[in-house]
Amino acid sequence: GNATVGGVLTYEDVTRVDSVGVITAREQVHVGTGVSIAAGGLNVTAGISTFQAVTGTTGTFSGDVSIADKIIHTGDTNTAIRFPAADTISAETAGVERLRIDDNGRLLLGSTSARVESNGFASPLQVEGTSTATSSVIIARNSANASSSQLIFQKSRGTSVGSNTVIQSGDAVGTIIFEGSDGTNTDSLASIIGACDGTPGTNDVPGRLVFSTTADGSASPTERMR
Repeated sequence: GNATVGGVLTYEDVTRVDSVGVITAREQVHVGTGVSIAAGGLNVTAGISTFQAVTGTTGTFSGDVSIADKIIHTGDTNTAIRFPAADTISAETAGVERLRIDDNGRLLLGSTSARVESNGFASPLQVEGTSTATSSVIIARNSANASSSQLIFQKSRGTSVGSNTVIQSGDAVGTIIFEGSDGTNTDSLASIIGACDGTPGTNDVPGRLVFSTTADGSASPTERMR
């Protein structure tokens, strides 16, 4: 039948506890060689769940860990990795979301929803803010030579990731587009295009730069200089 102990019940040199029902641990459970939970797994439903390995060791889960909302940093509960919606991951510091990967795999910095540009697609990497500091990207290089940081655009005519199918004359290889809001969406007001300017050969890819601006009353840029 039932056994009720009013004081503290101490198990010494126990290597196995076999329970068919529910085990409730109200304080700490100390097991020298670790705790093994099989079959139905471990289900914690109330409060903040804390798993602390013995100092100098690592807590290991051999299966999936199911979390309803977030993983928080011990002693720093406003820093978290969250799952705010289906197929979405976010990271927070100081209680503010800083980064999000949405359900389409887009990386959003400073925003919770992706912007769509004038050609109708949403870039997989987006930075948005309300100041220069929060809406800028820095690429820095530190080296004792004359070389700089680089922003590189590449293109092939292949149809799979990693392809190197040769491009053709007239192919645009990289485009910088400048867009402004018209009160409803954003439209292109200028662009700089790097394009192939002849037939490529081995280690021989001729190129041109095309500078375009949008005239008043128009919705797209027109080439002005190359």
